[in-house]
Amino acid sequence: MALKDQLNEALNSTPAENTRRLATLREVLAAADAREGGTDADIAAILSRIITEREQRAASFNTAGQTELAKSERDEIGALRGFLRAAPVEPSAAAPKKAAEPPKTAAAGGFAFTRKQTIIAGGAAAVVAIFAILYFFVFSSGSDGGVVLGNSGKASITVFKDDRTLGDPNAPITMLEYAAPSCPHCAHFDMEIFPILRKNYIDKGKVFYIFRTFPINASDGAAEAIARCLPADKYFQFIDLLFRNQAKWDPEYGITDVRGALVQMARIAGLGVEKVDACISDKDEQDRINAVAQDGEAKYNIPGTPTFVINGEVVQATEATLPNLQARFDSLLSKH
Repeated sequence: MALKDQLNEALNSTPAENTRRLATLREVLAAADAREGGTDADIAAILSRIITEREQRAASFNTAGQTELAKSERDEIGALRGFLRAAPVEPSAAAPKKAAEPPKTAAAGGFAFTRKQTIIAGGAAAVVAIFAILYFFVFSSGSDGGVVLGNSGKASITVFKDDRTLGDPNAPITMLEYAAPSCPHCAHFDMEIFPILRKNYIDKGKVFYIFRTFPINASDGAAEAIARCLPADKYFQFIDLLFRNQAKWDPEYGITDVRGALVQMARIAGLGVEKVDACISDKDEQDRINAVAQDGEAKYNIPGTPTFVINGEVVQATEATLPNLQARFDSLLSKH
């Protein structure tokens, strides 16, 4: 079902008393109607723009102490994200192409999505519920389920068996990062700030670090799936490779054959084309990626990437400067 049809169906099925949701849906449809004949990618871009505006509004409400209004905005953001789906990607071994300017729209089924688009959310509440159920059954059941780390009464951080981590799990500080391989701010953190934190805190047993992918455009799910096909001890090397080479594979740099570009990145890590196609097409892995992001959004109201959770406290990207993080770590360590 086309995105516009999904939106119309949701509008028709929303109870009249839910005036806020109705207003949200009408806002999106009005913008879609203004772009007659728009593709799913066009409507996805509209959704992404409105989500970005509402994220900014929610942040303003939070700053002003208007927590109920902020929560209402996040509810609407969550509903809008529910309409964004991962774009279908057909296997291809074509060489990556470069364009002078990033494409503003893409043909249906294409790979060009705006940077703020969360593509891992399901298209309906039932899909979201399935992902959530899958998440807790895959990661939390049995003797090898998640380990919950206490954080002095703040939101707990659960470490799951499939998490990619660095450092000592018994460290006094746990730092969870939600990031996207195509996110430029995440790349800056990875290249400029993280190496110092790793040397001074993670490698010295002071901080236990967890990395989780939170896709913001269609290429991120594919990139994470490829990274997960590598041995666990090669995962961070590949993520770092992606961050440092965003201009070579990220569609917002004008890359039109994103799959082919990701194949080139994967070859550096030792994976061939057939393996890459199998990794990206792995439904179980895509379900896991979906579930991880849904869980992060539900627990921590992830507004964008990177977002950090340090001993249970959410830290936004604007606060995650090197001086701020060092001061925060040193303060926590002084109390240990």
